[in-house]
Amino acid sequence: MSIVKECCTRPVIQSDYEPIGRVFDLDDLKIYETGEQNSKRVLIAVYDIFGFHPNTQQVADILAKDGYLVTMPDFFRNDPYPNSINFPPADISVLFEWIRKNGNWSIVKPDLEKVIAHYKKQGVTGFGIFGFCWGGKVSVQAGAELSGDIKAAGLVHGSLLESSDFEAINCPVILLPSKNEVDSVPFQKQVQKRLGEDAAEHVRFDDMDHGFSAARGDFKDKINQQRVKEVIELLSKFFNKHIKS
Repeated sequence: MSIVKECCTRPVIQSDYEPIGRVFDLDDLKIYETGEQNSKRVLIAVYDIFGFHPNTQQVADILAKDGYLVTMPDFFRNDPYPNSINFPPADISVLFEWIRKNGNWSIVKPDLEKVIAHYKKQGVTGFGIFGFCWGGKVSVQAGAELSGDIKAAGLVHGSLLESSDFEAINCPVILLPSKNEVDSVPFQKQVQKRLGEDAAEHVRFDDMDHGFSAARGDFKDKINQQRVKEVIELLSKFFNKHIKS
């Protein structure tokens, strides 16, 4: 399983960005939604363990400007991993146990199915998914088990990744690791071998630390800001290629 020290130790960066989307309730699941309401292409954004954060919402807002409807479910029901001065916990096993309890696939999958069903009723015909850190793991799992609807998956500095994930995925994937993640080229080649050369893309950000595009990123730093822009551009181009309206 691929997890790096920085995933468990880098603290959250505070942000004063004000999201421009809306929040609504889908039964007991809150959804942050942004972008073109009439779009037939929905991108499901899976945040990191810190839940709704201005950085991840800002990425969603900007990506949505390319004609997508981006939706970010609150899988943790307003109870994400505590973002406090005590992060990281002295005992890292506490963090892993929290993820096992609150973020395992058996819990997340029904929520994703609910979200997909909601938008299909509205006439949406194309779905993609992208996630940050823990959300990258969820995205590759969705690309395996929900590939009947999910047509492409984006993994932004993904955590907890395993070779078996890429033996199981059944849709195109783009891998966007930071300098801290393990070499993701073998994952790319696994997918290409099974699904074809165009089914997997890979761009490594060798000057960025884990979490730079989500809650751990300093979006006021010019280089970090530029790299996030590049991530958004890569995601948009990738999804536009693989998800038809």
